[in-house]
Amino acid sequence: MTTTGSPALPYPDHILDLLEPHLRPGSTGTAVVDSMTSLTYGELDELTRRVATGLRRRGVVEGEPVVVRARLSGWAVVALLGVLRAGARYVPVDAAFPVERQRLTLRQSGAALALVEPGVEPMAGPWRAVDLGALVDSVQAAGPGWRGPAAYTYFTSGTTGEPKAVTVPTPALAYSTAARLAYYQGRVDGFLLCSSISFDSSVAGIFWTLASGGRLVIPSDRPSNLVAVQRAAARHHATHLLMVPSLYAVLLRSADPTCLASLDTVVVAGEVCPPALVARHFAVLPDTALHNEYGPTECTVWSTVHRCTAADGATSTVPIGTPIPGTTVSLRSRTTGEPVPAGEVGEMWIGGPGVADGADHHRTGDLASVGPDGLLRFHGRVDDQLKLGGVRIALTEIERALTDYAGLAEGALGRVATGGGRIELVAFVVAAGELPDTRAIRAFLLARLPAVAVPTRYVVLDRLPTQPNGKLDRGALDRLASAA
Repeated sequence: MTTTGSPALPYPDHILDLLEPHLRPGSTGTAVVDSMTSLTYGELDELTRRVATGLRRRGVVEGEPVVVRARLSGWAVVALLGVLRAGARYVPVDAAFPVERQRLTLRQSGAALALVEPGVEPMAGPWRAVDLGALVDSVQAAGPGWRGPAAYTYFTSGTTGEPKAVTVPTPALAYSTAARLAYYQGRVDGFLLCSSISFDSSVAGIFWTLASGGRLVIPSDRPSNLVAVQRAAARHHATHLLMVPSLYAVLLRSADPTCLASLDTVVVAGEVCPPALVARHFAVLPDTALHNEYGPTECTVWSTVHRCTAADGATSTVPIGTPIPGTTVSLRSRTTGEPVPAGEVGEMWIGGPGVADGADHHRTGDLASVGPDGLLRFHGRVDDQLKLGGVRIALTEIERALTDYAGLAEGALGRVATGGGRIELVAFVVAAGELPDTRAIRAFLLARLPAVAVPTRYVVLDRLPTQPNGKLDRGALDRLASAA
């Protein structure tokens, strides 16, 4: 089974071709706003050209990795674009992350130079740390900049094993951004950036906004500071927001709806979008469009998208939609690699200009099906498929049933290996109000799932553990399950 997006759209050879029409000397439109300062497009143009000039004078060449070690801030945006204008590729390291995680990324990057935000302590190692503020003060901008073959390198994260480096070429980023401009028609007036620079969801907000000539609003250097998000949304009349579903669910529960009233478009991505979240969104923000995006880092941020409707809140699975313009998704057998028939679950193979390594297809390890409506639906990862009592079932399917229980705000599963190849499931739940009756939850699940797939233990938490980008931390859940 193969599904294809709308015909391929024209896109430039380099991402800077989409940005530089707005990065002009003297331009007074606001480009970036954080809690401390504001930059016009003219100022952003000047600062990023200075960074590029300073890097070239320090010997940086086309394609070379340059670490950007910064908090989520206007300085981070200046550094990322400056590296691109130097013809190099940026490797982002969030200075708010645990020190050892930062050090690991620095070592794996292979970079000889690290740009460091003013006020962030340098980190010793086999790289040269350069203060970003001192760099821009030491040079004058020279020319529009240089063009390199690669835009950035991110390290995919997981609960086990070493992170894998994914380097995205500049044409792939240009394609991804052009597809976003084509799909989400209309100018991005104010985008709330709530993604760490160390995760590629930040790429969507930064380049989509600046290619639109809009304002990139950074509420806080902590993406999970939802009080700051509400204040920034109200103050700057934000129109666009992207969050992982679990963080957006917390925002909807805690926010004053009037603070979010200016939002025209909300995007959720990076995790499974539960139907309950869709229902909550339309209850709180009925006039705001909600889009569910899917895409691996290896395919330049996004590959499919679905504009949600209120009816999706009453279904068992929220679609991940259809491929973006110019992208193809094939569903294939995990064993033979042959296409599966319509309606059957297969592994997603993604093709198109966004595939980072230039191959014809990227084999994702994610499972999906295409329904009679022509929409893709996500069925978890190959490695999340559980064999329980002879029944094969996806971890996400059990979690969807868990979160359908009316008394729960959130729910997720931890796994414990009990020997003999058996797995025990522990359910972790966050109450929507009063403490839930775990016996009632179990009875609810027994009516919806095979008995072997119903968790044996239930633990009530104040909140589910998350990674720094707000995604559910499955490694922490498994450790909590073992402790339980």
